[in-house]
Amino acid sequence: MLQDSSSNQTSPNVLTNQTNQSFEGDREAVRHIIIGSPLGVRRTIHQLHAARYAEVSRWTHPIAIPDDRIIITPQQGEIMSLLVKLIRLE
Repeated sequence: MLQDSSSNQTSPNVLTNQTNQSFEGDREAVRHIIIGSPLGVRRTIHQLHAARYAEVSRWTHPIAIPDDRIIITPQQGEIMSLLVKLIRLE
């Protein structure tokens, strides 16, 4: 969920840590972030789907990268997409 941490109102600039939940048993939520050109991100998501790693629908819609709200410095015009996947801890 995207949320403004100062007012608890929805904002496109702040990603809260709500996906970092505890899960039962031997599973953990791992968060994936793909950053690149819209075409590169879309192709990577489809390649991961073709490899049977993650369904395309499990990824977020493209998210514009704010200029001053992310530590990773994006290239001009890059976007990102997020996925939370449960993995077994074996």
